[in-house]
Amino acid sequence: MSVARRSLATFTAAVLAAALPAVALPATAASATQEQDVGLLRLTVTQPDGTAARGSVNLVATDDSHSDFLQLDESGQLSADVPANDYKILITPAYDDPDLPDDGLRQWVPGRTSYARAEAFRVTAGGTTDVTERLLPPSPITVRARDAITGAPITRVCAYAAGRGGNCDDTELTIPRLVPGPETIRVYTEDGNHLATDAEVTVVEGDTATALVDLTPAAHVETTVVDAATGAPVAGACATVAPAGTGELPSVGPLACSDATGRLRLDGVEAGSWNLFVRPTGGSPYGAQWVGATGGTGDPAKARTVTLAAGRTVTVPPVRLDRAGTVTGTVTSAATGAPVTSGEVSLAHSSGLSYLSWGTYLDGQGGYRIDWLGPYRWPLLFTTSDHALQWSGGVPVRGQAKPVTVRAGGSTTYSPALKRGTLVTGGLTNPAGRPVSATLTFHNAATGEVVGSAWDYDGRYEARVLGRQTVTVEWQWGGFADYAGWYDGVADASAAKRVTVPSSGSLTVDIGLRPFPAS
Repeated sequence: MSVARRSLATFTAAVLAAALPAVALPATAASATQEQDVGLLRLTVTQPDGTAARGSVNLVATDDSHSDFLQLDESGQLSADVPANDYKILITPAYDDPDLPDDGLRQWVPGRTSYARAEAFRVTAGGTTDVTERLLPPSPITVRARDAITGAPITRVCAYAAGRGGNCDDTELTIPRLVPGPETIRVYTEDGNHLATDAEVTVVEGDTATALVDLTPAAHVETTVVDAATGAPVAGACATVAPAGTGELPSVGPLACSDATGRLRLDGVEAGSWNLFVRPTGGSPYGAQWVGATGGTGDPAKARTVTLAAGRTVTVPPVRLDRAGTVTGTVTSAATGAPVTSGEVSLAHSSGLSYLSWGTYLDGQGGYRIDWLGPYRWPLLFTTSDHALQWSGGVPVRGQAKPVTVRAGGSTTYSPALKRGTLVTGGLTNPAGRPVSATLTFHNAATGEVVGSAWDYDGRYEARVLGRQTVTVEWQWGGFADYAGWYDGVADASAAKRVTVPSSGSLTVDIGLRPFPAS
């Protein structure tokens, strides 16, 4: 799965409701349309014991053209005039307080735990559709875990699901009050010796089911962080990993910092080939680096490759930190000469909200300052809202970048004039031909790197992408169910249609989205 997809946002019911813009009609025309195209949906919901249920209800048209957020009355009922269509119904019960529905016990009609498994109810123009639903009794599940390689039981297990759990216990853990049926639970360990996993389990109505979950042993990296000149240990230098050769630093992921002796142990890493990135904590006189074969580097292509196996620990030679330097500058627009006042300067693509930061934001005058880089040659990435994404030197991919040289204890000025890029526009439609909201990510077809993005709310998008280059377009579309795919109508990146972005002007690409489940 690409970094971009991990970063992609999901859409709320309110966004889905806005996917098809409202059109004002004359009073007589509006009345005629209502009589012709609207039907009545009546819903009655009872608690497991047969008494009236309270809570909130989402009515969601299966073609994403309409949604309503409603409340059950004191008798557990509601009536709604809605456009003729097929609807799925989500109930969020409120057992204790009518004003505080419990999101952890949401169920789709009839008695399902996901949108995909829910039944669609047809509302016809001028007709009435009656639906009844009994809430499923909240039931617990007990979770046990074992080592996926040895089969040995894991003695300290943690788990949560649907906002419940999140605690750890010896041998097994019980999560209370889940909706019976298939559920996805997050299972992990406190000690970092096994990788967290999302397990598909089945909650049994009126009983305590037991789920046995296999956890893959994690790999570990050990090293010592020292001063490159003196060999003295350095405390507070934090390390993470990036897939070898990509330079793609994580927004969340394994992270460990050196202790007073310089010792560092990084846990919770998947098996595979990785590069190690080390950044000292704020205020340190040392600079960040990609860990190379003999010292630091600013180029991930020159970083040491560390190959890890599940359950094994690899010891890396000491990481030798050099003194930090500073890069400052003012970012302007090549088209206008005006400062670019909104955006980010970074070492890697942003992937959403994170506790790990790899750059800095532009200020109100287009200025920036990064004072924690080691004395190497660094490619810098400029991500702004009104110019194409570009690396230092005004190029779309890292391998073409003009690196910025940082000097130990010194300051380097780099003030790029950003290219506007080619305007890529188009419409987004679902299989019924209706406009929908989605997130688009543009990838360089040769390297797979992210070279642009767009976040649309009304079925039309605009993005700026540097040309000339050939790209593929990834999309994510969702609300109560998430779908993902690639232009033109395929589910897999390898089958994506390639599009050539010209070096100037504009390009129109209309995209039809398909209901491929997001992984």
